[in-house]
Amino acid sequence: RLYYFESGPTGKGPASAMIANATGCSSVYASTFPYNPYTDPWVNSLFQDTVPLAKGIFEGLSADVAEDYKAIRMAKLDLDDHYDPDTHDSFFRYFDWKQFSDQELSLLPSVIAIGGDGASYDIGFGALSRLLTTDTPIKVVVLNTGSYSNTGGQASTASFTAQDSDLTRFGDVYSGKQESRKELGLIAAFHPEVLVVQTTAAMQAHFMKNVILFLNNNSSPALLDVYTTCQSEHGAADNAAMRRAKLAVESRMNPVFVHDPRSGNTLAERFSLQGNPDIDKDWTTTTLEYIDEKGDTQLKEASLTPADFAHREGRFKKHFRLVQNDDFLVPVDEYIQLSAEQRDGTVPFIWSTDAENKLMKLVVSAAVIQLTEERLAHWRMLQYLSGLHVSHLEERQRQQLKEWQQKYQHSVQEREHSMDAIARGMSELASLSTARAHAEEKIVKVPVSAITSATSTTVAGRDHTGVQTKPPLVDITPEDMAQCTNCKTCYQELGELFEKTSIVAEGVAMEVGRVIPGILDRLEITPELINRAAYVADDCDAEIIRFNRP
Repeated sequence: RLYYFESGPTGKGPASAMIANATGCSSVYASTFPYNPYTDPWVNSLFQDTVPLAKGIFEGLSADVAEDYKAIRMAKLDLDDHYDPDTHDSFFRYFDWKQFSDQELSLLPSVIAIGGDGASYDIGFGALSRLLTTDTPIKVVVLNTGSYSNTGGQASTASFTAQDSDLTRFGDVYSGKQESRKELGLIAAFHPEVLVVQTTAAMQAHFMKNVILFLNNNSSPALLDVYTTCQSEHGAADNAAMRRAKLAVESRMNPVFVHDPRSGNTLAERFSLQGNPDIDKDWTTTTLEYIDEKGDTQLKEASLTPADFAHREGRFKKHFRLVQNDDFLVPVDEYIQLSAEQRDGTVPFIWSTDAENKLMKLVVSAAVIQLTEERLAHWRMLQYLSGLHVSHLEERQRQQLKEWQQKYQHSVQEREHSMDAIARGMSELASLSTARAHAEEKIVKVPVSAITSATSTTVAGRDHTGVQTKPPLVDITPEDMAQCTNCKTCYQELGELFEKTSIVAEGVAMEVGRVIPGILDRLEITPELINRAAYVADDCDAEIIRFNRP
């Protein structure tokens, strides 16, 4: 046994992982043993049964090591003279992985099932759901392209509404896939105690941090759903895979989230939307760089919606056309907020640029409007599950409290003014009644508010009450923005404080990070936020973030 743990026949000891792969793109580009990229044991399985195969591998693996763990435990009990046959004989007779300690489980190789959305969302979904109801610590990776990429790009239940797919088109009037997308991440999250990570490799910080979380989870099944651009089936350039995946997150087409059952007992504690831009809003914004009529570079800010994502991919190409008439045009983000009666006679559109980088407007089809509405409903569901509605209620309560405080202060000031007026009137009456005794005397009462305003001169570094002001928690000066390398650390790691924007520096448009305007006046500064801000400032490539620990 020691030989196998120290070196074994390969000389490298035990493997760190064992992989069961579903037939599909991941088996084709990986080829077959030994000509594949995996340095650990790897086996290809039928399309629909990768997860049961992985469970079988885990059961066999754990049965082997159970003999070792049992021997070690029994030896320790014997050496300490604590072995009790009446108690321990029956326990060790049925000893298996369910009795393993956390340390013992962590010594096992990770058993990983890899498949596409066809194998996981569709054909193998029943087997996957069965696994997720158990406590078997299998790790499932879904390479989600939203189509059966290996067999020609047919639609799967992971495909988007309005998406064009092979074997489903039947003429020019066809408007793409009709059904809404199945949300495997949410379905998995509502199985007992399942860790769910929905991510993409394009969001590097979110991806790496949560892959580590995924691999270290040994207490329950774990699902890693990765948005994976398939350039040929999506109609995207070969060098655009990461850009398209990142845009899928930013446009709410495929938001990232984590459901960690160990984080708490409530849904709000378990669900995290960190990694998405502008978490508290329906849409984030994008900045279009274009050339105006004078040939100068200009910037235009607009809402970033699923329609803006879709028009750059071939699978949605038929749903867009150039505007012929500017009458009755309404931007997509505003159009979907209108009622059916209000939409009558209006035309939804998005902003874009042509091949010469000139600004243009594109009319959007009804199918893409349906896609936008469906994606917005999904995003709002995620916001609700993460407890954002509670945050909104608390913010509303804080705002109401602030308004009542202002009303109270105003009422006090009005009362002071009224008391001053009464005092002046009484003084005048008193002066008239005692005019003979005090003919030369005048009574003047100075209002309290006048005294306050006279003594509250502004001092550098102090507010109007004389209290010493503090520097902001984080800050990036306008002069330093041009030095930003757009390493994405700030707005991906700490989206509560930072956002992505575009500026023109020396005639060149560039994407940079900045502190969200006014956010420090609205956000509650907690110890956890302070520590994260310190980490982000320290990790900034350009070293332009000023951090001031309170």
